[in-house]
Amino acid sequence: MLSFESWLILGVIGFYLYDSIMLLNINELLLTRSYKSWFYKFPELGFQLLRRYPLLLNPLTPHVAIFRTSWPNDIKPLNEDKFSKFIQSLELIQLVVNILLLLLLVYLPVISLVYGSGAKLLTLFLMIYLLIAVILVYVFNNKKELLLSNGDFISIAFEAFLCPPFALNMVRKISLNYPNIGDPVSFSENVFDENSKKKLNKDIAKVINRRMMFLEVDSDNYLKLNTYLEELYNKEKGD
Repeated sequence: MLSFESWLILGVIGFYLYDSIMLLNINELLLTRSYKSWFYKFPELGFQLLRRYPLLLNPLTPHVAIFRTSWPNDIKPLNEDKFSKFIQSLELIQLVVNILLLLLLVYLPVISLVYGSGAKLLTLFLMIYLLIAVILVYVFNNKKELLLSNGDFISIAFEAFLCPPFALNMVRKISLNYPNIGDPVSFSENVFDENSKKKLNKDIAKVINRRMMFLEVDSDNYLKLNTYLEELYNKEKGD
């Protein structure tokens, strides 16, 4: 029979992984931003769950901001000043969640297995909750820059205090709350490097071709996707 300490470790890992799973539609993807660089992630298109496609976020990179978007989508001009303030306001939170990752997935297992459920483990829990409280104060004071409503903040704070592993996804939850950034290809023109832009266009084209195989040739969805696909090919030729 597993000890309390073993269940504690499994619980922390299990809740964190559960909170790191997303379900996307076939025409959705995530644009991701680390400290300086941008990239993207598609869901696992070979498997469906509840008629959607799962995507497990990298458990070792909770600091990476994620922005959900879809194609085809309306092209929206990027408010660079507003977006820059949002990204800058995320930087401290990105640092803190990496510290939380170290405390929850490295220090907690070591201390609980070596010292058991004693004073050292209690001290670690106090450190974790103190760190969560400090960063939530920062988030509350920067709600405007982070585009969070009072309801959004209460939801994030409640989850973080109720289950500390959920606090690891704080950067992701805040960035997912960012208003629709519009068409991924258009958005990537402003923030991706040339190689990433070309790779994104090719990967979207592959998914569109796969999607079109299951649509009626004369249907509105087929024609809309075909137009979007032609725009991608023209853009690639132009580059």
